[in-house]
Amino acid sequence: MIPELTPNQVEIKERAYAAGLGFREDAARWDAEDSVDFQSVSRRMGELGFFGLTAPVEYGGQGGTCTDYLLAVSEAIRGAGSWIMGEPMFCTTGPGPSMLMMSDNPVVREKYLRDVVTGKLGCAIALTEPAHGSDLTHLETTIRSDGDHYIVNGHKNYVTGAMLNELYAIFVRFEGIPGAKGIGAIVVERDTPGLTLERGPEFLGTRSIPHGDAILKDVRVSKDNLIIGPGEFARLMTAFNMERLHNCAVSLGGMMAAFDEASAHVQQRIVFGRPVIEFQSVYHMLADISVTIEAHRLLSHHAAATANDGRYPRMKEVTMAKLFGGTRIPQVTLQCLEMMGGVGVTKAVVTERLHREAVTNVVAGGAPAVLRNSIAAALFPDRRFPQTRG
Repeated sequence: MIPELTPNQVEIKERAYAAGLGFREDAARWDAEDSVDFQSVSRRMGELGFFGLTAPVEYGGQGGTCTDYLLAVSEAIRGAGSWIMGEPMFCTTGPGPSMLMMSDNPVVREKYLRDVVTGKLGCAIALTEPAHGSDLTHLETTIRSDGDHYIVNGHKNYVTGAMLNELYAIFVRFEGIPGAKGIGAIVVERDTPGLTLERGPEFLGTRSIPHGDAILKDVRVSKDNLIIGPGEFARLMTAFNMERLHNCAVSLGGMMAAFDEASAHVQQRIVFGRPVIEFQSVYHMLADISVTIEAHRLLSHHAAATANDGRYPRMKEVTMAKLFGGTRIPQVTLQCLEMMGGVGVTKAVVTERLHREAVTNVVAGGAPAVLRNSIAAALFPDRRFPQTRG
């Protein structure tokens, strides 16, 4: 059962939906051109009060809950029919600021956190590598000590915000320490010598979201920029529970947007002398979609409610919600396209774009097989499910 929303949460929900509607026409252009003036969108969302929703007040955040965040992102995406609407909130509340908040290094917090939370600086997360996607424990990007600095070498890809953001939280392997114990993270500024940023390949959906590669060659970074060192992999990954909640909000918003458009269409469209919605196959399909949306909403709200200190949802609950939403949204958008017939597969409707973006939902924030590994490990803590040979 979802607890009754507070008056403030109802207001957040309504404001976010209205903000999304204000960008609906722009979203079609962003998709067609595979480009967006993200700074302009981000600035507007900041003006509307959507920065730092769960971040601490002392760092310029709003000190809200993960439920506030879930409502804001899902309703903004519902209104616009575009992933872009969630990005300003993700950048000021997601794993970037979350990692800075949990860092034991007070210097890096004071140096960057307030500017990230208030939208003055963008912090991209650079973890995926060409040879290592979801397998974070085998990263090849290296970091070695050199006096009061570190030297970083490696190649990251699929970095959301590449070439746009000012900061990059680079996941690295320390001093050749194998496995998860050797993984940590450090902030690298965009203009640091040796850091090269390149635009990534064109996506099927989420086309306008900036992304690309970060290539590091003998990049020299102050030790003051260390976020988390080796031996803290589990704590480091806690920040990504917030990313999975974001993924839930994205899939929930996309499902609702597709349902809104399809249900409006079948009530207006006349076939064989009556509205399409009066055919049993259609209203049964709408009923099934509604059940799926409500199930995803319940799972997502439950995950948000488990958040520790208001910012870090529990792993099992948020992973279950992410798995459900990410694997169900392509089915929902496809059914909505089917109900709209020929027009459903044209760019005249928002759901065509949502269906392409739904494919990204499947793998963003963790592919289904990886999510199932995490869930199984949480369900059976006394057993090991090793993925490596031997």
